Amino acid sequence: MASKSLTDDVEEFVKTLITWHTSQKVAEKKVIHDPILGTNVFEPHEIALIDLPFCQRLRRISQTDVASLIYPSTNHNRLEHSLGVATIAGRLLDSLRQRLWPNQMDILSPPAMIEVRAAAILHDIGQGPFSHLTDYIMKQLPEVIQYRKKNPNKFSEDKPHEMLSYLIVKSPIFQDYVKHEIISKYGLPEINMDRVAEMIIAAGQKDPLNAWQGNIINGPFDADKLDYLQRDAYFSGLRIGIDLDRLLHSVWLDWESSPRRLKVMPSGAVTLEQILFGKVLLYNTMYHHQKVLAAECAVHGVFEILKDHKEYKINGRRMNRAIDYLYVSEDDILSLDNKPEELKDYVERFLGRYLPKRALVISADTVNNPDTSPGYFEFKSLAENPKGLRDLRLKLVSALNNKYPNHQIWIALPRTPTFSDEADRAKIQEPGGTEKSLRDIFHIDEWLTAYWSNKWKGYVFCPPGEAIRKEVAKKASELFHDEYNFSLNPKAFEQAKIR
Repeated sequence: MASKSLTDDVEEFVKTLITWHTSQKVAEKKVIHDPILGTNVFEPHEIALIDLPFCQRLRRISQTDVASLIYPSTNHNRLEHSLGVATIAGRLLDSLRQRLWPNQMDILSPPAMIEVRAAAILHDIGQGPFSHLTDYIMKQLPEVIQYRKKNPNKFSEDKPHEMLSYLIVKSPIFQDYVKHEIISKYGLPEINMDRVAEMIIAAGQKDPLNAWQGNIINGPFDADKLDYLQRDAYFSGLRIGIDLDRLLHSVWLDWESSPRRLKVMPSGAVTLEQILFGKVLLYNTMYHHQKVLAAECAVHGVFEILKDHKEYKINGRRMNRAIDYLYVSEDDILSLDNKPEELKDYVERFLGRYLPKRALVISADTVNNPDTSPGYFEFKSLAENPKGLRDLRLKLVSALNNKYPNHQIWIALPRTPTFSDEADRAKIQEPGGTEKSLRDIFHIDEWLTAYWSNKWKGYVFCPPGEAIRKEVAKKASELFHDEYNFSLNPKAFEQAKIR
């Protein structure tokens, strides 16, 4: 019997959630207050979308995975973020309307505006527990790889949640529900849910007439970035300045270009630079903080135990298919109920913040002659190769004579964020003027190469204990030399606080 496809899995998931959902008509607009964006109004049909179980499950998905263990106030969730994206998308639409001539108003028709805000509300409904942490797992699963290969250049390799969001919105059952329970019930004009699905993924920017909608949801300066950068910074306590009002004042729709796209007047270019600098700061300060990476490794340990024990399950699910991650919440994964003793003990230690500790720090500062060591660059490239990185980790476990289980030894190599695509796609132009990309104005490649060559750090993590850490550090250092022909200087140990 052939295994089910990813689309089959999604259709079954949609059917399950729709079947037990009871729809009640929302009588009036709702006001939702937000600490970053202030007071925001949502239409009755938008509240009906938000009330769907696909969106409500986002309340139980952390926006910044396990960062709250290090930055205690980062407890915001994916639903808050989705509402913020819808709010900013609405403000972008309002700004665009103010700059269109009367004969251009048909572009921002009521259906087009409804579609954009619907895409904003639904763009993250494919997120798994701990957000991008489970993206890393899902992108390696066979059915995800197979579906992406069948649809080349359509989906981002690193964001399988976008693929799942897209498939949910494309689901015939979901679209039938929207047709009868949203469009018909609320007397909306006919909207194109296929176009809503396309906006969620990068392919939505290729439609010649409607690419501008995709720009708002998944573009170089989209509502998604404009929300999460501000939201993550606010709740982590980091100071990031993004002049949203200036951007709204300078954005315009080039309706004569093909595809039609959003552009920014030169006066707003500084905000685009702020977006890039804000991302760099968040990556360096929070997302790649060594304790955040250690906590992420600890959560990955749960799934490593599941991989090693095929009889173990969470809520009856093996967690070996992408759809499994939509049926469970973070609470399910971290609950101590109905878990085998090994898994229960591991989770209990995680909840007590018993996190892995550094054994080695690998960086340009701790590697001997990093600029002339091809092996060091090959080693860093494992950040893009999950299987290769896991194989190396298992070699380290073996070098330690298997004294420690797989889920206690980790090599964490954060991916170097790349912004060249965003810098290329962000177009700066006065109406009637000459188009330039952000890259033409701000040579980001050179700046980022210099920045990350000095700032990037990889780590080896292991259980606490001075003797254990020294043992793991020694074996890891030897392994890296044997496999990649680079050596570490004493700072690799000192920065891990091994004396």
